[in-house]
Amino acid sequence: MKVKTFLISILLIPVLVFGQENLEKDSFTKSAVGELQKWYNPETGLWKTTSWWNAANALTGVIRYTATTNDSTYFDVIANTFEKTNEFVVPATDNNPERLVKNFINDYYDDEGWWALAWVEAFDLTGKREYLKMAETIFEDMTTGWDEKCNGGIYWEKGLPYKSAISNELFMLLSARLALRCTNAGYYKTWALKEWNWFLQTGMINGLPLVHDGVVETCEAKGRHYTYNQGVILAALVDLDKLTENKDYSELAHKIALAAIMHMSTAGGILKGHPKEEIGNDGVQFKGIFMRHLAYLHLHHPNEKFETFITENAKAIKTRATKNGTFLIGSQWDEPFDKADAARQSSAIDALVSNLEAN
Repeated sequence: MKVKTFLISILLIPVLVFGQENLEKDSFTKSAVGELQKWYNPETGLWKTTSWWNAANALTGVIRYTATTNDSTYFDVIANTFEKTNEFVVPATDNNPERLVKNFINDYYDDEGWWALAWVEAFDLTGKREYLKMAETIFEDMTTGWDEKCNGGIYWEKGLPYKSAISNELFMLLSARLALRCTNAGYYKTWALKEWNWFLQTGMINGLPLVHDGVVETCEAKGRHYTYNQGVILAALVDLDKLTENKDYSELAHKIALAAIMHMSTAGGILKGHPKEEIGNDGVQFKGIFMRHLAYLHLHHPNEKFETFITENAKAIKTRATKNGTFLIGSQWDEPFDKADAARQSSAIDALVSNLEAN
């Protein structure tokens, strides 16, 4: 037992040192996460000023920060959010009455995907199997969104005839990540490859290559090139590479990432979303999602251009987008601070944590 304990301790030393070095190297990120948590409501397990799907991304940012720095401050936040939100009352709207949502299953398959992937991240950090089990439960509901209209794919909203890129990318990534972690790996791998084979033939990936927003009812790929659509696909392709040992997947991921950097950045090399659709409450989250998944690609298949891009975006956040005298961060990273909310803050945290991972 003494030998085993010693070996475990030796294995943990690099992780602890890495975390300490990161905290010392970038206290800005620690402070930015602290600002995000001022919006956190322990009673609901959610972040004020932002919506349901954004909360899953805020949680993911906190988990990634914890994993990257080994700062244990927010372990209770992860557990509390899981406890308080696995049953959640959705307020009434003009079209729908108030209703109870259980197990993170609601009317939107992309919402479900964000939460499922957050719980996979929580499992990786903590080893608690209830998080992985929840991701599997959510996955099963997502499979019900698949039909043979347009030869396959899952819908964006239940009851709406639109198959979005993001819902299908999230489903693909979740399938692959469950295949890499669960005992019934073959089941999830089959779904991951089925999703990818469908996605590839839709035309959603154009010649640049960038990803269109989705497939309309006529089965034609249409829509703008949003930054988050260029991001999630990168991680999905990396994990498909892991599952199949086929480098074609990661090579395509590199091409999409480089195209996004070229076509979706300012002249100074800072990521910029579409000027209208990436400013609203949803859109301000998109850029951080791209940076999160670009960092994942870089960690597994390093590229100097990715590292430079990640570093320069983090610098811009600190020097241009932050409100003077605070750690509050605006929506456009190459422009002066506009306003503060949990979505803007967690999006920037994704980029800041990516910088810690890449450097």
